[in-house]
Formats: sequence, structure tokens, C-alpha cells
Amino acid sequence: MLRQELYKRIQVLSFVFILPFLFSNTGKSSPASTHKITITFKKIRNSKGRIQLQVYRNQSSFAAENPYKLFYVSKSDLSNGSMTYTIELPGGTYGLALLDDENSNKKMDYSFFMPTEGFGFSDYYHSGLSRPVFDDFKFELNADKKVTMVARYM
Repeated sequence: MLRQELYKRIQVLSFVFILPFLFSNTGKSSPASTHKITITFKKIRNSKGRIQLQVYRNQSSFAAENPYKLFYVSKSDLSNGSMTYTIELPGGTYGLALLDDENSNKKMDYSFFMPTEGFGFSDYYHSGLSRPVFDDFKFELNADKKVTMVARYM
């Protein structure tokens, strides 16, 4: 009788301690795991205002200017037009867009239909006059990543 009770307790303890290991992440990336993105901003023309960093997941949200996440980045660490900033996101497909919001009004300003503030994209320098498409600057995030964003002023 004592032996059966001991056997049952061992089974319960084994179940309690082994079950979490069966469902734990074995080091492989999953959509629920997060990764760091270290962003280097380059060619920022001055320390006025702030950087508005927009995170997009697809073309439709980019076209609608409806970011998945939005970060306002202080330019206090700006040195010679460059600075770095780190964010953390779950694994997946992303594209980053920056607005050098020099007057901190949370929108791109225009003069004669041309932007008067800087803009840029993740690992992509847009040289055309029309908007880029999401595929131009998207990337897969499945490990920590470094991204460069070069501001363009018109």
C-alpha cells in the first residue's frame, strides 16, 4: 500500500516537472519571440524636433499610413547627423519608415507639393519622386537585426 502511494506521488511530480519542458521554446524563433532591431539613423540635418519611426507590416497599412507601431525618438543623442535607437518586436515581416519631424507636429510638411522634412526607409534609399512600395524596404525579423535608415531631404 505504501509502495503504491509512493509510486503515484512520483508520477504526479514527474508530470509537474516534465510538462513545462515539453512546451518550452527550444531556442528556435517563433512568432511570439521578440528580437531587437538596432537602427542607425544617418544624414539627419539638425537636432530640431524628433524622429517619428513608423513600423509597418504590409503594403496596405503603408499605403493607408496606418502603422503597426509608432515611436517618437528624441534627437538628443544626435552626433554629426547620426544616432542609433533600438526597438524590440516579435518575429515577422516589417518595414520601417522615418519622418524627421523637425517641428514635432506628427505629420510630413510640404511646400509646393514637395516634402520639407526628411524621410527614410529601412535599408533602402528612395531616390524617386513617387512613394516607394512596401516590398522595397521590408525585411524578415527572425533574429536580432541591424538596420540603416538614411534621411533624404528634397
